[in-house]
Amino acid sequence: MMSILTDALIMSLFSILIVFAILYILTLSVSCLKKAKVKTNPSVLSLIQPIKLEDITDPDMMVAALIASIDYQETIKKDIRLISIKEITK
Repeated sequence: MMSILTDALIMSLFSILIVFAILYILTLSVSCLKKAKVKTNPSVLSLIQPIKLEDITDPDMMVAALIASIDYQETIKKDIRLISIKEITK
């Protein structure tokens, strides 16, 4: 009876150690992935000029920009900033 109890206790402790080892490995891998974020190219970001109110010449363009930005803000539920507008012509 005592042998079965000690065997069960050893097996339980071994299983618990395996679970904690796996959790530790997962934690290390997630923290490494967080540190290895994709860096954007700063030269590309410096080429994008902020939009000015004078750049919007058409009232339809203004309405389209406002509706698109409102729709995007409602979709992601965060504050947004309009960076650029491109007029699509046929």
